[in-house]
Amino acid sequence: MDLLLQDVLIIPQPDVASIYRSNIVIEDNIISEISSQAQIPDPEYIINGKSIVVLPPPINSHTHLPMTLLRGFSDNKPLYAWLEDIWKVEGKFDADWIALGTKLAALEMIKGGTGGAADFYFHESVIGKVLVEAGLRGWLGAGILPSAFVDQGGYEFQLEELGRTLDLAKGSPLLTASVAPHSQVTVPEETILKAADLAQSHQIPLMIHASETRKEVMDSEDKYGVPPVERLDQIGFFREETNEILAHCTWITQREVEILGKHQATVGWCPVSSQKLAYGGTTPIPELRSTGAVIALGTDGAASNNTLDLWREMREAVNVISAARWDPALYPAEHVLEDTNWAFRRKFHLESLIKVGNQADLVALDFHSPHLRPTYNIISNIVYAANGSDVHSLIVNGNLLMLNREVLTLNEEQILEEIEDRVKELF
Repeated sequence: MDLLLQDVLIIPQPDVASIYRSNIVIEDNIISEISSQAQIPDPEYIINGKSIVVLPPPINSHTHLPMTLLRGFSDNKPLYAWLEDIWKVEGKFDADWIALGTKLAALEMIKGGTGGAADFYFHESVIGKVLVEAGLRGWLGAGILPSAFVDQGGYEFQLEELGRTLDLAKGSPLLTASVAPHSQVTVPEETILKAADLAQSHQIPLMIHASETRKEVMDSEDKYGVPPVERLDQIGFFREETNEILAHCTWITQREVEILGKHQATVGWCPVSSQKLAYGGTTPIPELRSTGAVIALGTDGAASNNTLDLWREMREAVNVISAARWDPALYPAEHVLEDTNWAFRRKFHLESLIKVGNQADLVALDFHSPHLRPTYNIISNIVYAANGSDVHSLIVNGNLLMLNREVLTLNEEQILEEIEDRVKELF
């Protein structure tokens, strides 16, 4: 696919000083030229406009894509009461429901300019196929929770599904397989260590939920004498050869901050979900950043957020740190933009720079809108004012997934109609 982006503002790094105006030529998935004079004969598509701002698309560092089916189903409840509602319906999710929920999630991500997601669920091979169809990147966290989906085979099914996910990912440049034990308090330690062994042997990422709630921390301390992340360190969860992604980390100690930094682990932070489910704690983002841990913003699932809009998430991320710590300068806009659009990419060896020779992963925001003017500070406007609906176009791996709000890889109307027609069967 040959594309020309004409006279656009480019953000190659998350700071105002780096921004410049130019043309971008994309040929065969690669950025082949960036200059004010760059042209290409007979481009298949042209994105043109002085109001267009281009940067790498965000990656959702932690979510549960099929849970779009449960958006708005259970609100205003704390985590464990909410989970009781959710698990009653999730037990009905077979491969067909998983595919349908993922199609809705993929459509929402494309419309919101998200280039991919680190998903944490079951039937990940089904999820991966939908993401490939949509043209999105996926880190497929094959869930390990022996008590879940028992009717479909439980733990044995989950291990088989990991195998299918590994095979699928080997055949796609968009996909990375991962193994994902649910949490330190819901999965036996022996099973967690088997998952870590699998991640190490296959050289794939290892995902887990950690320290979401105060109850989870107290349960771990009552049983083991230490909180969850520290216990994971004690039993050998972290491996030198493995990239770990720990979701939430809402209630962690300074000792655990240092553990995560020592292992250069990734924290998939989900501030909107955390606030909505009233976790009470606040992930210590400034301290984690200072130790070498990788902070990457996520949304959690649409059942607890209730959107997959990472632009909204950025605004909430800054505000929750500022409010909790009484310091509006502690986590500035440049830092959260870095943690949303660049950090995860670098950690997982995905080209993050907009430069000649790199794969073309670009999101185009349209600043021709009252809430994005004036443009004294484009970074500030993106973090504090932009929404997913401001995304004009999305390019992933050199392929145009959306142009001027029209999704090119999925049938938007068909998916929306099918959701409305079928979702009542779940309830």
